[in-house]
Amino acid sequence: MKFKLLAPALAFACATAAATATAAPGDSQVARWKDNRTAVFLLMFSDSVPSHYQIVVPELVKRDLIATFYVNPGGNKWSHSKDPTPRNQWENVIPKTGMVYGNHSMTHTGIKDPSQAEYEIGEPTRIIRKLMYGDDKPRLVSWNMPGAVPWKITPEETAALLKKHNLIDKPKFDAKHGAVFGVKTIPEMLALADKAIAEKGMEYLIVHGVERRASEGDPGWSWQDYWALNKDVFRGVLDGVAERKARGDLWVTDHISQHKYAKERDNKPVFQVLKSTDRELRLTLTGTLDHALYDLPLTVMTSVPATWPAAIVTQGTFRSTVPAVKGLITYDALPNGEPITVVPGRMPSPTSDKKPNTGAQTTLPPTPSDSLTS
Repeated sequence: MKFKLLAPALAFACATAAATATAAPGDSQVARWKDNRTAVFLLMFSDSVPSHYQIVVPELVKRDLIATFYVNPGGNKWSHSKDPTPRNQWENVIPKTGMVYGNHSMTHTGIKDPSQAEYEIGEPTRIIRKLMYGDDKPRLVSWNMPGAVPWKITPEETAALLKKHNLIDKPKFDAKHGAVFGVKTIPEMLALADKAIAEKGMEYLIVHGVERRASEGDPGWSWQDYWALNKDVFRGVLDGVAERKARGDLWVTDHISQHKYAKERDNKPVFQVLKSTDRELRLTLTGTLDHALYDLPLTVMTSVPATWPAAIVTQGTFRSTVPAVKGLITYDALPNGEPITVVPGRMPSPTSDKKPNTGAQTTLPPTPSDSLTS
């Protein structure tokens, strides 16, 4: 999965906020949120219902938005004996759009006996890793405990299984964050995004179904998915979120990416400048978390000599060319202690298929971002 560089306007905002006349080349800091966005907003969709692939994913893709889908790979909404469409969508189509799956248990029928616990919690985790990443290596996956079903294991037993499978609890479902269940209008839902921006924090919206309309070409079924959100309200919320993202206020991402970034940032990784000349900077960024699980690049702002028009940043197999704005560059780096080398460079000349001054980069770790890839 590819990561995009900061747009020039956003990089300039970073420079205005962070650069000072006394900053020495190599002085660095981690942005509060990815791409130095003001806040983060999470869109979450629960129960792997048909309207997710019929309506939700296409509308998200139109607006270049990412969301987390809490799925039940063993449920009858995932696989239908007479219709291959749901399974094909969940297993082959949606993973290619950049959306991210979370674990909502295997069947959403609960745990009636402790012997079912490993299957209900562990098996969907393995399926999700295979679909999202093509392997079953240990990775963090978002967890959403199913409601209104029997759960006959103790909280301690549940916690042990979540730890075993590297599952991270999503933010809670309540009337303040649940579409239809609680919030019902566009202003109510966008107020969550504006709250996140005002507080420079994180907010979220949890949706179950979205209304199907046969008049718009949707399947003309006689029923709607559970707690189906009015389609006009849904599209209005997405438009409002996309607008706030476009102006640089919101990082719209999945739950695990937000969790990783916050944990890595709050772990207070240490910068060490190994070399500082007018032709080269070399530094490290080192945190103490498990780098196999916490593998999301952080957004870093580093001061460079004022004469540099741009910089080439290399860390391991990652290489990017980024603009220098008032002696400051902004780029992505892993807090794993691997050396970061920065040398002067020039931005690539604009071509017919590339926008000017957006930078160029290659090879980043395969983690979800807030930008869709083809």
